[in-house]
Amino acid sequence: MNYSYLLAGLALVFFVGLFVAIAIGKVLGRSLDEKGGAGVAAIEASVFALLGLLVAFTFSGAAQRMAERRDLVIQEVNAIGTAWLRIDLLEPEDQPRLRDQFRGYVDQRILYERHVADLDARVGIAATAGKMQQDIWKASVVAARNRVPPALAASYIGAVNDMLDSATSLSAAQKVHPPIVTYVFLGFLALVCACLVGVNLAASRQQHTLLHQVIYAVVMTAALYIIIDFEFPRIGVIRIDQTDALLVSQRESMTDPARPTGKP
Repeated sequence: MNYSYLLAGLALVFFVGLFVAIAIGKVLGRSLDEKGGAGVAAIEASVFALLGLLVAFTFSGAAQRMAERRDLVIQEVNAIGTAWLRIDLLEPEDQPRLRDQFRGYVDQRILYERHVADLDARVGIAATAGKMQQDIWKASVVAARNRVPPALAASYIGAVNDMLDSATSLSAAQKVHPPIVTYVFLGFLALVCACLVGVNLAASRQQHTLLHQVIYAVVMTAALYIIIDFEFPRIGVIRIDQTDALLVSQRESMTDPARPTGKP
């Protein structure tokens, strides 16, 4: 499923909905005999203030969660690199198999990150990566027991454990989002404020207010679009391909060490 088109379609529907709410507010405003007093103004100010606070909090939270996920990707890349280097601590006969398993595992992690927005595909990819994690762990434990000094074995096993934990932490962070009711209420509140805008436009008796209506609709639609895009950075205009490049770069560096050549 292409979520980019779905998000764009929802944004368009919301944009039109704001204009409809403003039109309803104009109808209600024309039916009023007189302008509201200080009490009505206080209510309107409270509603608009609540909308501003909710937008600010959800925007800030979404941006923070996106930054945290980016940091977790960096941590995973570092953990993979450390574990890869510490394969050298094992016996030479155990290293080739583990290096092949590491490369296959990183390939799956790259594939998962590229399909993290595809809820159906990522389940199968995650299952494959999970099976490979188990294989790497079992092979690592066997290799660590094979004539390896305890200190070196512990160093390698600790690095592998950090690598697997970092992947779990990242996968869990990618699934942490605010409840859907938060976005529903935010959209509802924006529509209510649009209706209040229409009431005030009707009360002011201004005829040429289309520009202000467009500005309000564009700003609110863009704000909600960006908030959702921050939460799901692969379904809209916000991309994190630069972060994925770190995993790709790590994978490209995972080559077999050059074997020393004997003297002729």
